[in-house]
Amino acid sequence: MEKRKYDVATIFDACVDLIVHLGNVTPDFGQKEQLVQDFGVYLGGSACIFASQCAKLGLSTAGAGLAGEDAFGKIVLDELRGSGVDISYLKTSSACKTSVGVALNKGNDRCTLTYSDSIRLVEKSMVPDGLLRQSRHLHIASYYLLSGLRQDLCEILKQAKQYGLTISLDTNWDPEERWELPEELLQYVDILLPNEQELLFLSGEKSLSRAIARFLPAVPLIVVKMGAQGAAAATKDGMECIQAPAVPIADTIGAGDSFDAGFLYGYLHGRPLREYLGYAVECGSANVSAFGGCGGQLDLSRLLAKTKSQDKGELKA
Repeated sequence: MEKRKYDVATIFDACVDLIVHLGNVTPDFGQKEQLVQDFGVYLGGSACIFASQCAKLGLSTAGAGLAGEDAFGKIVLDELRGSGVDISYLKTSSACKTSVGVALNKGNDRCTLTYSDSIRLVEKSMVPDGLLRQSRHLHIASYYLLSGLRQDLCEILKQAKQYGLTISLDTNWDPEERWELPEELLQYVDILLPNEQELLFLSGEKSLSRAIARFLPAVPLIVVKMGAQGAAAATKDGMECIQAPAVPIADTIGAGDSFDAGFLYGYLHGRPLREYLGYAVECGSANVSAFGGCGGQLDLSRLLAKTKSQDKGELKA
């Protein structure tokens, strides 16, 4: 493949996370007032957090999407730009509000309440052909929140394939819990990146091995995030598993998205599967060490130091 401007392209789910750290409090309705431990406002959105981590690892990264012309939209633009992400394809509009995720965080668990205005309004016309033609890889996240794009996503992925891109998909959680994922979509996907719970729901299976087998014929590489237990990657030739390091947890928001970016860093550099699974686990583990989706993200030098690798490698032709 000829040299292209972007290593990675994505479709932004422009969002700000308002994270409330509950401490020992359990929300109790009935017009009661309760005191919480802390709160913060951070860049949110699975694809946005993913793009931020990609750029910090030295991957040339861009995305298309929609944000509101409001204070939260400015946070999204400023944070992405500050991470080194090309946001020239990210549109803004006064006709929508930037999406907000209110995360009620308690230890290593959370509940997220999402207002998805700018995410659900993303449509095919906002994903320009020029972005795809200039990119090597396309990553799709927040599949179920991108309701305005889902009916056209197969066409976008087909076009990306015609341009020679590889494609990864992290569906994230389905708020409606229907877990429908069309077979016609999967035919274009090279890497499926769910967490363990999502994969079980997507497959309708009760065991991880059967869930992987459900998708492996259609998708060449299945990568399963298993939190503190690490991760597994399966191909037709077998499975690789790696343990996660024991780390203190501030919050888990964005860990899976940083994991995805670390995995693709190794994938695009042509590393052995076990090695880039290690990159992924290190990125995901570092992410949980700080509040917010991007606060704990590694840069490339720290990732290579953690994985005891000094050879950056070359991107695959």
